[in-house]
Amino acid sequence: MSTRISKSRFQKGLQCEKALWLTVWRRDLAVPPDEAQQWIFAQGAEVGRLAHRLFPCGIEVAEDHLHPAEALETTRRLQAEGATVLYEPAFEFDGGFARIDILMAAGDGRWDLYEVKSTTSLKDEHITDAAMQAYTVEGAGLPIRTVNVVHLNNAYVYKGGEYDTAQLFTIEDVTEPARAFMPSVHETIEVFRRMLDGPEPVVRIGARCNAPYACEFAAYCRADLPERHPVTDLPNLSESVLHELLDLGITCIEDIPDDLWHLTANQRATVNAVKSGVPRVDAGGLAADLAGLTWPVYHLDFETINPALPIWPGTRPYQPIPFQYSVHVHSEDGTYEHREFLHDGPGDPRRPLAERLLPDLGAGGSIAHYTRYEIGVIDGLAAEFPDLAERFDAVKVRLVDLAPLIKTHTTHPDACGRWSIKYVLPAWCPDLSYADLGIGDGNTASVRYLRVVRGETQGEEAAAVLADLTEYCALDTLAMVRLLEEMRRLAAGAGL
Repeated sequence: MSTRISKSRFQKGLQCEKALWLTVWRRDLAVPPDEAQQWIFAQGAEVGRLAHRLFPCGIEVAEDHLHPAEALETTRRLQAEGATVLYEPAFEFDGGFARIDILMAAGDGRWDLYEVKSTTSLKDEHITDAAMQAYTVEGAGLPIRTVNVVHLNNAYVYKGGEYDTAQLFTIEDVTEPARAFMPSVHETIEVFRRMLDGPEPVVRIGARCNAPYACEFAAYCRADLPERHPVTDLPNLSESVLHELLDLGITCIEDIPDDLWHLTANQRATVNAVKSGVPRVDAGGLAADLAGLTWPVYHLDFETINPALPIWPGTRPYQPIPFQYSVHVHSEDGTYEHREFLHDGPGDPRRPLAERLLPDLGAGGSIAHYTRYEIGVIDGLAAEFPDLAERFDAVKVRLVDLAPLIKTHTTHPDACGRWSIKYVLPAWCPDLSYADLGIGDGNTASVRYLRVVRGETQGEEAAAVLADLTEYCALDTLAMVRLLEEMRRLAAGAGL
């Protein structure tokens, strides 16, 4: 049986032939896209529609992906009628099938092809994607003059009202690299079609599972790994070392031999902690670093959105916009109080957030955060509001990152060398959990807030989202309070 290779399937096969086979024959094994991934897809579609304004007066081939034959027929009809700008036309050739984002007549019998991406830069996979499309269009009888990738321009500053699409988008001519790849398209399609006519291919897990895109079949392909302490949990594990371990039949960290010499120091410390089941703690180092804290400690966490298409004047594509913060004011005796802000009104949230944040952070005391993300948010606020810059400079002097402190002086077997708070918190403070929250991660928080801001979520549902956001962000800083208290206990030598 010969299977049609669409442009998305072509890209899937370039990343992993097994993923392509599963996409065609065992789609039921895929993990459905989560809410954040669905939002990314929706943003991409919105960006694609907006790019049509660059080439006005076009005609859209409206049939969806479930009706390829009808899309092909509509495309042929529109060409026969003399259409010069087509949106989503369909072409088939040599076993390949492609829907082109934008195709425009060049006026000399040739056509210009435009592939729209919602990224802010050109990527290698965009070249192969566009090349496969150009190959299919030319094979179907339309000569291509130029091949182009249209992507967002992250230097564009939105002024309000309708987007200035000429400034919002950047068009990059990729004709030369696309044509360099096109001769390999035929052979690649044939390889994929022969593979699809056979049994499920054997392909090792590795870097391809996440690059250039996270694979929806990863859980299936890793089903043979143990649920607890799989070797893939080793921090910064290279593909070559992963494959060496799998070749030795080693799937669990506990089974890694002591003489596997090319593990990094961090990986070796993780292996030792997992094997012993006992956390490693440098109490003296912890005590020395903790002595530098000034009390009370203000634990700070932001929630941000970074929409592909800017919402408020003065913002850019994918610019992080803080809309919420949580502050736990932590006294040296272990007690604490909570302060918070969530922008629930119209307009850009940054100014009201900044004006509330500064007094909530007090005049003195260390400001604890987890990883460097909060620094970038503060820098952005200082740049946006020069009248507050001096006060934000004073805030930055007080910042203390808890992540490197915990990373340097502790290793917990249940964290497996990972330093995200989502790993570290359940390891050191197992009674605290995000599992039962209405919102349990930052990506979901951003998407749900965006839906409220855009009016897609309203009324009681919007109120419930805001309540969930408040609970989620508060747990982030409460987690930091608890972690710091645990580090203080360890530094004092308790329980060692």
